[in-house]
Amino acid sequence: MTTMASSLTVSARRISDSGRVLRKGPFKGKRVEFASTTGVETLENIADDFMLNIFGFEPGHYLITDLSSLHDFVGVDDMELVEILARTMEVYGLDVADPPSGNLLEIFRRLREQQVDN
Repeated sequence: MTTMASSLTVSARRISDSGRVLRKGPFKGKRVEFASTTGVETLENIADDFMLNIFGFEPGHYLITDLSSLHDFVGVDDMELVEILARTMEVYGLDVADPPSGNLLEIFRRLREQQVDN
């Protein structure tokens, strides 16, 4: 994982491991827990390529977890979900409209399968 992404992951783990509770603001007293990144980390190269080609994010300039989805990125560069799906089809030749959740980890797994098949 790239340096910035690694530090974000480490920070997320530290917060989660230490059980930090927010001390002020509207979520005062609430515990912050990040979703796992284990799956995304195993497909790091595919994730980096996808995030750059679809959203223009350089490696390390975004934080995604195993629960992240395409829906989380609607509005990036004013893109709507239909445009993200079309761009994914254009760049990778992969229709990702069928998983209703738009889960990125599932998409990355399908891209890996596509690479293996080719």
